[in-house]
Amino acid sequence: MEAPVRNTVVHGTTHHGTHHGTHHGTHQGKLRSSSGGAVWTEKYRPKTLADIKGHRKLKQLLERSVATKCRGLPPLILYGPPGTGKTSLALALAHDTYPDVDPNLFTMYLNASDERSIEVIRERILHFTQTSWPGITRKFVLFDEVETMTEPAQASLRALLDDVDKEGHRTAPLFMFLCNSLYRIHPSIRSRCISLFCAHVPLPHVKDTLSTIQRLEGVRSPKIPSDLTFSLQRGDLRSFVSAIQFGKELNPWDAWFARLETAGPGKSIYVWEDGLAEVPLCILIRHVFLWLQSKDMFKKEGFATFLNLCLELQDAPKETLLDRLPDAWDTWYCMSGVSALGPPL
Repeated sequence: MEAPVRNTVVHGTTHHGTHHGTHHGTHQGKLRSSSGGAVWTEKYRPKTLADIKGHRKLKQLLERSVATKCRGLPPLILYGPPGTGKTSLALALAHDTYPDVDPNLFTMYLNASDERSIEVIRERILHFTQTSWPGITRKFVLFDEVETMTEPAQASLRALLDDVDKEGHRTAPLFMFLCNSLYRIHPSIRSRCISLFCAHVPLPHVKDTLSTIQRLEGVRSPKIPSDLTFSLQRGDLRSFVSAIQFGKELNPWDAWFARLETAGPGKSIYVWEDGLAEVPLCILIRHVFLWLQSKDMFKKEGFATFLNLCLELQDAPKETLLDRLPDAWDTWYCMSGVSALGPPL
C-alpha cells in the first residue's frame, strides 16, 4: 500500500539529510529501507492534526490556530522525549493551515546538527522569508535539535527572531523549535516562545498503530512491545516502528533482566558489567527501577538501602560501581529471599 494511512501515526522522525525547505510529503518517496521499500516512519507519518493520535489538548490549541491561519501565534517550542510526535505536530499544523497549497512554498525544515554555522542558517531563513505567494500569509520554519547549538549561536537566533518579526506575529514566519529537553534552550529564545510539552503517546495508541502498520505491510507474525519496554523507551513510537521494519529486537532488555533475576549470589557482577557496557549508570538504574516497579518490589524490606546506595554511586567511576553495586544487589535481592533463588544453602 503506497499511500499513507489515515489515523495512523508515526511520530518524531528526524529529517537528517533532507533538502532545506522541503516538506515531509515531497521526500517520502525518496526515503528507502535497505530492503528497497519506503521507510515506514515516513510512509505512515500522519499528514493532518486529526490523523495524530494522543496529544488531545495540544491538538485543540493548534486547531484553533489553524482557524485563524496562525495569525497572532508566537513562536513555539515543542519539547519532549524522542519519537513522541514533535515533528509530526509541527508539519501537520503547517499542512492544515494551507491544505491545498504545495508545502514547499511555505514550509522550511532545518536541523541544527546539519548546519555549518549560524550565518548559513540566517541566510537560508532570510532567503526563504523574502519570497511571497498568493494566499499564504505566514510561512513556517521548523528548527529541529536546536538544543545542540552553542549558547552564542542560540543567542544569535534571538536576534533573527526579532529581525523577521516586527509586527506582532501576523505575517512573519512562524518559528517552531523542536527539542528533547527545554533546559538546554537559551533563555532569550524561551522568553520569546510558547513552550508546549509533547508527552509520550499512550500505550493503547502505540499498540494500535503498530498493529495497523504490520497488517498493511503483510507482517505474518506481528510484534508488540511489552508494557515494560514501553516504559523503558518512554513511548518512542519511532523506535518501535524502526525495530519492527528492520528486524531488530523489540524488547532488547528482557534478556538482561532475566539474567539479573536468575543470577545467584556472587554472579550478578557479570550481569551488571554487561549492563554498564550498554548504558550509563543513571539509565541502567532507571531501567532496573522500572522493572522492579513492574514486579511490585519497592515495598520489599531492604529496598531503601539499595536505593540509597544507587544515589550515592551515581557519579562514581565504573570500577567503584562494579565493586559495590553487585554486592548490594546480592544482599538485597538474593540473600534476603526477595529473589526466587533465595539465599545460598
